[in-house]
Amino acid sequence: MSESTNSPSGEVVQAYERYLQAFLTDDIETINSLVSYPLAYVGEGVVTLIDEFPVRPSVLREKTGWSDTINMSYKVVGISDTKAHLILESGTRVRDDGAPIEDINAFYAWTKTKNGWKIYAISDVRILR
Repeated sequence: MSESTNSPSGEVVQAYERYLQAFLTDDIETINSLVSYPLAYVGEGVVTLIDEFPVRPSVLREKTGWSDTINMSYKVVGISDTKAHLILESGTRVRDDGAPIEDINAFYAWTKTKNGWKIYAISDVRILR
């Protein structure tokens, strides 16, 4: 990403990249440190407030054979002093052999807290391959 980490949008990108790394390594403690609960999760036709992260990466690995997420493109599309929107425009979850499982994109709403930027709303779209 091209944003300076010293800029507000760069801070959001840096927090998102910490979240991505934590997701890839099943580091639920770090994920939770980057989420402001209750989390608004926008599902199929419903919005749910939840008190724990809706996906366990280890379960995703076990169910699908997911190994990595490649070809990710994301950017901050709106930001104020207290709120930001980051869009994961695209990404592909793949197995160890590189075979695609699904294409993903997502919307993340972030809030600025005394402990840094935290996710407070997520909506994702997953298209199986």
